[in-house]
Amino acid sequence: MSPRPDDQARTELRDRVAQAQQRRAAERERIEAEFWQEIDTLQKSYHGAQQDIADVLDVQRNQVLRQTKRYRSAPDNS
Repeated sequence: MSPRPDDQARTELRDRVAQAQQRRAAERERIEAEFWQEIDTLQKSYHGAQQDIADVLDVQRNQVLRQTKRYRSAPDNS
C-alpha cells in the first residue's frame, strides 16, 4: 500500500488537476468555435443547406442559426 500523502502533495495534486481541467475547457471552447464557424460557412452552400445541416446534426434549424451567430468570427478591423 502506498503511504498517505502529506498536505503539500495533496495541494500540488489539486493544483495540477485544476490546471489540466482549465486546459481541457479552453480546448473544448476552441474546438466548439471552429466547428460552428465551419458550419456557418457550409450553411451558405445552397438554399436549404441550413435545414440539411440541422437534419444531420439532429437539432432544430434555429439551433444552427443561434450557434453560428454565437461563434461567428468578428470582422477584422485591422
